[in-house]
Amino acid sequence: MYGFVGAPVGLPSRAVSRSSAFGERVQVSSTRRSSVAAGPSMMFEATFNKAIDDFKSDFPQFAKRGWGCTAKAERWNGRHAMFGMLAIWLTAYAKGHGMLPAGDIDVSEWGTLANLGGYTPISNERAVILIAHIHVLLVSVAAAIAPFSFQDKLLLEDGESDETPAGFIPAFSVGMTKDAETWNGRLAMVGIMSIVGGAVATNQSILDVTNKMFGGVFF
Repeated sequence: MYGFVGAPVGLPSRAVSRSSAFGERVQVSSTRRSSVAAGPSMMFEATFNKAIDDFKSDFPQFAKRGWGCTAKAERWNGRHAMFGMLAIWLTAYAKGHGMLPAGDIDVSEWGTLANLGGYTPISNERAVILIAHIHVLLVSVAAAIAPFSFQDKLLLEDGESDETPAGFIPAFSVGMTKDAETWNGRLAMVGIMSIVGGAVATNQSILDVTNKMFGGVFF
């Protein structure tokens, strides 16, 4: 049976004070651990929000149209990264199955644009990849400047507000959702940076690094 002060009858007051102090200590330590765990996430999210606010104050004309650090810009960058990863995989597959032409570009026909410097021509493989990327770039610019009515727009209309940022760790949801797209886009951006960094560090081509990352399944 308990008294009015909440202490068990027959339990010494000193023991009650110790148990209550222990409970407070456990509660404080658990709260401290949760705050420490949430510290980096809150710090990065605050930094991102500060960058958005600084850009809006420094460049208001650009910010109201959706340029700069925005939630839409992150999603578009993620989409480009996902397409870039797919393009790298398909290019590696094409190289491994002889779908890319061999040899070098004839400088006498293509001029100095086909020259790497020192009168060294670029390869036909690199020329095909370069032309394909230029076409994709033009499509991306057209989609950003003059999108179709059914497309997701990058820029904001007059009076339209930007979406809420996903935060340092977006919510995890399965299916065709914006959170899933954000996760996939961020992972694709990290993947491309890893491939490019590995290529620079090892002095190998991006396709060779990609092929080694996947255990030589492409070629």
